[in-house]
Amino acid sequence: MQDEYAHQEGGFARLMYGGTEQSTRRLLQMAFNRPDSFPRVLVAQSAVGREGLNLHLACRTVILMHPELSPDVIEQQIGRVDRVGSHWSRQLDEALELDIPAAELPRIDVHPVIFRGTYDEHNWQVLLERWDDLRAQLHGEVIPAREAEGDLEYEKVLANLQATAPCFSPLRR
Repeated sequence: MQDEYAHQEGGFARLMYGGTEQSTRRLLQMAFNRPDSFPRVLVAQSAVGREGLNLHLACRTVILMHPELSPDVIEQQIGRVDRVGSHWSRQLDEALELDIPAAELPRIDVHPVIFRGTYDEHNWQVLLERWDDLRAQLHGEVIPAREAEGDLEYEKVLANLQATAPCFSPLRR
């Protein structure tokens, strides 16, 4: 990578943390949002990477290192790349115009980094359960799918509930 990117100003990756000056944050944000600019990777501390930071114009990938236990914080972090006019939404619009099947539509890629056998693994399980609760409260997913796992009768009840629940997706069922 050094050979390919050494000539670029600003480096391939940059770190933005609590001690990063506000003016530097704005410059990094503007540079990151330009598709052919540097940095190509922006590492942002949790508190810095959740509110008031727009990273959506050239990015649709979020990597979560040491995710917090609150799904709303994670949603805010993902929200940095999920905006009107975002890179992802432009790709989605193009795919919809081309009548691409739903399974192949572009998505915002979220990748948690979890090491097995660590406290992070336990925290991730707690976070997933809380996320299920959040989806139930905000998106009408009454019963999390994980609760029906392996129980065929319960899966039928869950499928029936999902089929009759209101759908808020712009793609409809």
